[in-house]
Amino acid sequence: MRKFLYGKKVFLQEVVDGLVGPRFTDISHYSRMDNESMRDDEGSKFFSLSECALEVFSGDCDFRLGGAGVGSMLSIPTEHCYCLCLSGRGNDPELFEKFKADICIEIDVEVLLDIVGSVLSHRLKGAAVDAREITYYEPSLPPISVGSRDLVFFKPIQFSHEAEFRVVIFYPKDKRGFICDGGVFVPFSIPGDSLHISFSSEDSSVFKRFVKGVFEFPGFCLG
Repeated sequence: MRKFLYGKKVFLQEVVDGLVGPRFTDISHYSRMDNESMRDDEGSKFFSLSECALEVFSGDCDFRLGGAGVGSMLSIPTEHCYCLCLSGRGNDPELFEKFKADICIEIDVEVLLDIVGSVLSHRLKGAAVDAREITYYEPSLPPISVGSRDLVFFKPIQFSHEAEFRVVIFYPKDKRGFICDGGVFVPFSIPGDSLHISFSSEDSSVFKRFVKGVFEFPGFCLG
């Protein structure tokens, strides 16, 4: 399966060269993005409720809402995680413009998942990797059954042009954070701050395995 990563060449050239893997970003970061067309509060999903019933799963509990009044709003938190956002639309002029990108990398998702899964099995035992197409929803038409982890793969319909495919790292709930080289402790989440997970290897052939093509936006002035 092939998907596409858009971004700035100045940041993604190392991915193309096999020096690093693509960066996974703390899901709270998307509410602080400089690019307004991509900014979205992904820490929660918001639904406007009319006369409907909605079943909600949160942690070990579930409950059912019925007969909500017209104009009622419901906010459901997503499970905190780290995301890599890809697209099913490759080398697309509209997405180059929307993402303010000058490079698009074609990625073999199965190979990427094998590499990420292998690294996490050694460096962050208990972490889980999930990868799915994003489901786009109308806020006035919430899904009937939802869970905080599943909601990571839901976005409002106004983002449907992105045709997003999302790769997600869910960290183990029984651990508090990362232990980095040198014994430095970093919590999984820092309120108001954006954290990222990146992968590197001394052998560039490891990461080059998932890079299947590179496109640059025609006419874009590369500095």
